[in-house]
Amino acid sequence: MASAISSLGIGSGVLTADVIDKLKAADTSRIIKPIERKITLNNQRQDAQKLLTSMMKTFKASASALSYSTIFDSKSVEVTGKSKVKIDAGANVESFNLETITLAKKDITKFGAVASKLTNVASLNGTLEIKIGSDPANPDKTINIAYTAGMTLSDLTQAITDEAGDDISASILQTGDGAFSLIITSKSTGENQTLTISDTSGNLDSALFAAYNATTNPTGYEKVQTAVDAEFKYNGISMTRSSNEFSDLILGVDITLNKEGDISKVAISQNTKGITDELQQFVDSYNALMTNLHDMTLKNRETGAEGVFNSDSFVKSISRDLTRAITSLNDGDLLLNYGVDIDRHGAMSFDKNVFEKKLKDDPDAVKLFFTGGKDNDGDDVAGFFKTFDTKLKGYTGYGKLLSTFEADLKTEGKNLSKTHLNSKNSLDTRYEIMSKRFIAYDAIISKINAQFSSMQMMINAEYASK
Repeated sequence: MASAISSLGIGSGVLTADVIDKLKAADTSRIIKPIERKITLNNQRQDAQKLLTSMMKTFKASASALSYSTIFDSKSVEVTGKSKVKIDAGANVESFNLETITLAKKDITKFGAVASKLTNVASLNGTLEIKIGSDPANPDKTINIAYTAGMTLSDLTQAITDEAGDDISASILQTGDGAFSLIITSKSTGENQTLTISDTSGNLDSALFAAYNATTNPTGYEKVQTAVDAEFKYNGISMTRSSNEFSDLILGVDITLNKEGDISKVAISQNTKGITDELQQFVDSYNALMTNLHDMTLKNRETGAEGVFNSDSFVKSISRDLTRAITSLNDGDLLLNYGVDIDRHGAMSFDKNVFEKKLKDDPDAVKLFFTGGKDNDGDDVAGFFKTFDTKLKGYTGYGKLLSTFEADLKTEGKNLSKTHLNSKNSLDTRYEIMSKRFIAYDAIISKINAQFSSMQMMINAEYASK
């Protein structure tokens, strides 16, 4: 076919391949190009729709965060002193003072020293008794450590660890040249961790229990530290706890005492930073969304610039719908009364000082307006941001407005692609047939031209013979 098309017009000089190309180009411009422009626009709209959906979800996330009451429950804690205080969100607590009198301590006992870790400390089998509790006569727990004849100091230490490792720790400390002592320490603090230790069989080396004397036996047996409870004052009220870390004094408050004699002043206030930051994010997200909506729907008569959705009524309605919701009354109050404002160009601004003053003057009223609940009369109040979040769900939820809009654009894109393919195939078929017809017509014209040429020669010859 290619050679036939390339020779088209030889016979007629009129029905050439150039004529077919020009005719096809004209039809392509008239039929195919408009469809391709629509496909390009549809692709641009699908991209713009993805951006619009993403920005709407970001905007909704800010509105959603401001709709939960927990954002108002965060507390700011400032401690002047050595104590450490942590407050859970929602804890109902006011500022207080802590005075640490005595820190809770573990019980530590040092046995008398022997010459080596491998020194034999047991002459016969026996039992080492360890009582745990503030009253030895009625201990909370009694642990019996069995020892055997020939045990070394290391063996005895290991036997204690194996039997009582959950409650106490046992180790060997070298206190001097040729002086090794067994150290037993309670694992927890508090008076109820007091250790009372005795060799009930009496078969351990007497040096282990020989009493400490600074002059005569400086490496002897001694209670290095007695287990005691923490003693402190909370707002001047005397308290005790078995640990220096506790959370049962005030619900939702963790306290750690760190230094004896310390007086810590704990100032507690509402943490406004989290709320103001989130509200600023809400404003920023709104402005970003509105700027893009404007660009997508603009039509500048002077420059001719047009947004991809300048003729789409749905996209155009979004900015009006959201602005109307933001500026409308909610249970007799306005968001614009809380430091938020919208100027005549549609740009939203946030005055942090106005909002923080509102929050300081009446935090409960601000919380009620933002998140809803019951007012002083027991009536239900629909929180502004709960209501607004519900509106945004109508755009971003599955099967909602933007999702449906996306599906419509994809369907339109598929239909346009199908129409483009069908139109192109139809045009190719039409001009393939036309080329064949031109070839046939050209052959006929060529034949007629040949016949005419022969006749012309005969006429010329006849004319010349006269």
